[in-house]
Amino acid sequence: MTRARIGDYVIVREIGSGGMGSVYLGRSRGGREVAIKVIRPEYAADPRYRARFRKEVEAARRVGGFHTAAVVDADPDAPEPWMASAFVKGPTLADEIRQHGPLGEARLWALAAALAEALEAIHSCGLVHRDLKPSNIVLAEDGPRVLDFGIARPLEGTQLTVDGGVIGTPGFVAPEQVQGRGDITGACDVFALGAVLVAAAGGSAFGHGEPYGQMYAAVHHEADTSAVPQALRTLVRACLHKEPEQRPSPRWLLDLCADGGAEDHTATMAAGSAHAPTETSTRPAPPPAPPVLSPVAVYQCDPKGWNRQMLRNLLYLLLLVTLTTLNITVFHLPDAVTGLAVFGTFLMLIRFVGLTSTGKERLLVNDLGIGVGAPDNLIVLRWSRIAALELDPEGTWLTLRLNTGQQLPIGFQHPTWVLTRDAKGLIRIHTGLLSPAAGAPPLPDTVRTLAERHGVPLTEPRSR
Repeated sequence: MTRARIGDYVIVREIGSGGMGSVYLGRSRGGREVAIKVIRPEYAADPRYRARFRKEVEAARRVGGFHTAAVVDADPDAPEPWMASAFVKGPTLADEIRQHGPLGEARLWALAAALAEALEAIHSCGLVHRDLKPSNIVLAEDGPRVLDFGIARPLEGTQLTVDGGVIGTPGFVAPEQVQGRGDITGACDVFALGAVLVAAAGGSAFGHGEPYGQMYAAVHHEADTSAVPQALRTLVRACLHKEPEQRPSPRWLLDLCADGGAEDHTATMAAGSAHAPTETSTRPAPPPAPPVLSPVAVYQCDPKGWNRQMLRNLLYLLLLVTLTTLNITVFHLPDAVTGLAVFGTFLMLIRFVGLTSTGKERLLVNDLGIGVGAPDNLIVLRWSRIAALELDPEGTWLTLRLNTGQQLPIGFQHPTWVLTRDAKGLIRIHTGLLSPAAGAPPLPDTVRTLAERHGVPLTEPRSR
């Protein structure tokens, strides 16, 4: 649907869209350009997402416009909540890397300093961004701006999360966010800054694989900083420390950037950490290392069966198209028959498109929980949110009963082999359509092992 106006702003064009909504370029009555973010109606109907958007507006207003985009107007209570902010001209860091390649060493130093300054401003307002990534950074003429406070939260306050999900973006999310620990501080933004610098240098701190695998690597593997110039590598590694208490503060990062990496600042960083004491004599014992997580077991639709199903549905679709065309041009059957044929063709086309996306969808299982979906549409159901499991005797169905009040987020496009009954808190996975990938053990074995380890009751009714 083409929009003409939102609030008092005339819409010029759409400049972006995502899972939660769209962003439009608009003009105020005085002719000033603004970027207007509008939330989709299906999300606006969910009180959780409306509360999340209201917090985004509040957070962006608190930080101001020097390091971000200044909020000029908003209506979080509208049927489709929206927020208008000053339009910041320039490509995102993600676009810059994609179109022109990695940044050189001088630009990396400048980016590190600008982002550290932005984080210092954000944290001084008592906020944590929690989703710093290249697509949320605009390279404006006067320096980088940090945008999208959709999942920002107060440094002291109740954490706003999506039921069953991990807040943040795989590849940039900190270990404490992945593990759902309570110590979510500004240090998680510093971790993301380190991952952003790796990406800007042309690398990927935790690989380019499945999002679930990237989250596992963030907790359990050392970051890959090989793409980063040697002069910046110590700074980046310090940002990517597994323990938040050992990461440098934005203030110390600014000081280090001013020095230009001329010397090894490892000791300085440790002493200037955002959370560690500055007196080494009173430094407490280091916290325990994160628990060792089991590798990610991946399951996907059987490739041969999927190819056969795709071919069969393509033949059905071509047959329906042919019959419909002949009916319209040659046989001239009643309109009701033609209408049924067209409707059948439409349904088969939808099914064919759905099967196309099914080839990318995965079931991923390890100590974090059970992940379901495609790489760009993944939901993680933590073991702590699962009340019980049931595995049928033939191993073709796995049923998850979620804790009271838990459900999949509104708008989540689950795979065709996942059936949901939100009213009863049940999720049924047709495991008979899935086969192990990358050397994963049989799915029933993986489920039995991890259910026992995490204390989730598992029943296996006997076949009759």
